[in-house]
Amino acid sequence: AFRDSRYVFLANCSPRLQKMVLSQVHKPRLVVCDTMNFYIANERDGLVELLGMVDGIVINDAEAVQFTGSHNLVRAGRAILQMGPAFVVIKKGEHGSMLIDREGVFCLPAFPLEDVVDPTGAGDSFAGGMMGYLAKIGKTDPPALRRALAYATVVASFNVQGFSLSVFQKIGLPDIAARFRQFRKMIRF
Repeated sequence: AFRDSRYVFLANCSPRLQKMVLSQVHKPRLVVCDTMNFYIANERDGLVELLGMVDGIVINDAEAVQFTGSHNLVRAGRAILQMGPAFVVIKKGEHGSMLIDREGVFCLPAFPLEDVVDPTGAGDSFAGGMMGYLAKIGKTDPPALRRALAYATVVASFNVQGFSLSVFQKIGLPDIAARFRQFRKMIRF
């Protein structure tokens, strides 16, 4: 049923499995992958091969350093770009995120919260918010990617305010839109 998916997020699993899933999808418009330290250490060649097949990767800062050997995140992002994807999103937890593409570097802070209950799932909700926004608007150009990063930040901010899916069971798109407007107001200067 999902073979005709236009927007594909290859969640964190073995690059072999990610490639197998991707081989079953017919003509996706956007493919983004995730990875983790285990696959960087143990399946590096497969991950490098996968990067030649995707449009983007979402990776955290420690993983970017591990994967590239560079402690400078801009250099790390550019090194990953050389492996094939058109963009790299580096998550920096409570310190925000970076989008690195061929046009340059775009950085956003995290949404400031007074109370964080549980960060489990923040990375997945971040990726889901980004992919959901891109699928909704049907664009993947650099301005769309930047807005998607802001939506990703907002969605992840809801996730950390509760355990598991508890917050997502109580909110809807109007809540996300309201927080997005608040976030936009905070970072505009």
